[in-house]
Amino acid sequence: MKLKRLLPLLLTLLLLPVAAPAQTGLRGYDAKAGISYLAFGAYPALENGDEAPILWRVLSYEKDVALLLSDQVLLARAAHEGSAYRGFEHSSLAAFLQEDFLEAAFDAAQQDLLLKDELGLRVGLPTASMLRDKALGFARDADRVAQGTDHARAQGLLLGSKLGAHYWMADRSQSMQNGQRRVLDNGVLGYITADAPRIGVRPVIRLDVSRVNSFAGSGTKENPFTFQAGDLPVTPAPTATPVITPSPVPTGLMSLEGFPPLVAPGFLPEGEKEYVFIDEEKGIWRFANQELRIEITRHEDTAIPLRWLGAEIFLKEGAKPFRMVSHDKEHMLEDRSRYLEKPAVIMRNNNLVFSMDGDYFIYRLGRAKADGKKYAIGVEIRDHEILVDIPPSAKRNTYPPLDMMALFPDGDLRVYAALEHTAQELLEMGAQDVLSFGPWLIRDGVINDTYKYYGTTLQPRAAVGMVEKGHYWAVIVEGRIRPSKGMTTMQVAELMAELGCTQAFNLDGGWTSAMVFMGKQLNQLDRYGVSDNARTQNEVMGIGYTDAYLEGRAP
Repeated sequence: MKLKRLLPLLLTLLLLPVAAPAQTGLRGYDAKAGISYLAFGAYPALENGDEAPILWRVLSYEKDVALLLSDQVLLARAAHEGSAYRGFEHSSLAAFLQEDFLEAAFDAAQQDLLLKDELGLRVGLPTASMLRDKALGFARDADRVAQGTDHARAQGLLLGSKLGAHYWMADRSQSMQNGQRRVLDNGVLGYITADAPRIGVRPVIRLDVSRVNSFAGSGTKENPFTFQAGDLPVTPAPTATPVITPSPVPTGLMSLEGFPPLVAPGFLPEGEKEYVFIDEEKGIWRFANQELRIEITRHEDTAIPLRWLGAEIFLKEGAKPFRMVSHDKEHMLEDRSRYLEKPAVIMRNNNLVFSMDGDYFIYRLGRAKADGKKYAIGVEIRDHEILVDIPPSAKRNTYPPLDMMALFPDGDLRVYAALEHTAQELLEMGAQDVLSFGPWLIRDGVINDTYKYYGTTLQPRAAVGMVEKGHYWAVIVEGRIRPSKGMTTMQVAELMAELGCTQAFNLDGGWTSAMVFMGKQLNQLDRYGVSDNARTQNEVMGIGYTDAYLEGRAP
């Protein structure tokens, strides 16, 4: 626009009355005052489809714009249906929210107050960065937990064991092709394929409050803020939140499709024989008995290329958790060339259901003996006994850093930095087994970002993590082969975070990495395909017991 035409326009704008900030009393989240609530719009909330006012959390309020997140999960549906997934803004869910939901939830005057977000959407979803922001009220996983309305539950909303519902985020998964981020029932950030049909929707809107004429309410859940803008009718206070019944079977990211009927808390009824399912072509392996449930899935993205195996594991309270199982306990610290065995053989000899490799400390110990030098080996505790106590120096910056992972008899899994605890301290804390390798990947939900010196190349990787006691993930990333380049250590940490792990640890990778199920190695280590070819080791990290080997039923 030419300056001669622009000047009259600028003068006109300067002469227009400037709207004074709305005197609403509205406030966003405050660390001392807590969450404030606003009632706005209405949507089906009861099982029969009857509507109720929508209760929103006021996350922030700045410059007459209120950022709102629905307090409950309002509905359940897939993030995307149809052709290849290209992100939330192009998804069928985004289209639904801009059209059907918008018309159903808000009248014309209310719609006029909705502002577009950075994706150009008037109704969006929470992002991962939003749900990690302490300033918006998300300091802990528990702050993200949301319940579903009776209407959403009637649609098949996926519930977990924590009274919460699973719901979508706007972010794409960085680890799964056609994957979308979601919040798990316990508030942990995870992911799942975008076509998953039972994930909840917790909308986010941005509200222009500059035209508010009148205002009522105190901002509590029982007496939320309500307002009138022009001829906008005052929204009535919402009815009491329905009582939510918890789901009896914990699912995490695991699909229960294909499993036989389970009893609370998610295992086979007493007296039933263990369930084993294997479909190598599709990359699915399942196991269930009266105290253990496992689903292993192979994930592949040919465009990168990348392939990894993820094992989600549920363990009944009181059952034997992950533990280190030796090949020859009597000769544990002796000649590496004589007392090592294939991981699959160690599994079969000990009747294990599932195993991962460990820290392969015997290599460092053997090298120290051969060279006659005192190399750093770390802290090694097995079955409440200190085997090795040769920690690294404070200046060590090589791979592995010899961070520690402790396995406890009650199923707890904890990670520590090298030198954070002595071997004796860990023993007194009750640790059954302690491994030294690392780095630790996630601790109390926080990703370790100290990767300056190690783990920056694409390699085969192995990791194990815990969502909570009784719920674990084990991951093997294939690498250095045509179907899969591998991952960096940071990428593995991000993957474990997406899976919902609050604690996670990097195990020895490369040719040591071995995920074994029912006596068979699942991961590929060379160009010739999957075979029992992981390097011989002195122990595995195993879980579960089966009579399949003794009875000749092992696949």
